[in-house]
Amino acid sequence: MSTGVNDDGAGGMVKLNVKVPKRLLAEIDELAAELEYTNRSEFIRAVLRDTTEPMLTPAAQEGVFEGYADVAAGRTMSTDNARERLGVD
Repeated sequence: MSTGVNDDGAGGMVKLNVKVPKRLLAEIDELAAELEYTNRSEFIRAVLRDTTEPMLTPAAQEGVFEGYADVAAGRTMSTDNARERLGVD
């Protein structure tokens, strides 16, 4: 595997050369086409993002942002208060 800086202005992209078995390359190309990626690089970038960034649906992301907003606005309570309010031990 080797890397090299690609100064194409596309978000500071770095070129990454990786050797893969021909069978795996065929699977990558097939999946990329099936999922309608423009090319295999776009597909591989998406796979790398999915494995290195949290995978949340848009609705889940919205819920997380709402939770942060509630905390920032002071709309929180302790677990003891929540248990008492919900009637659970």
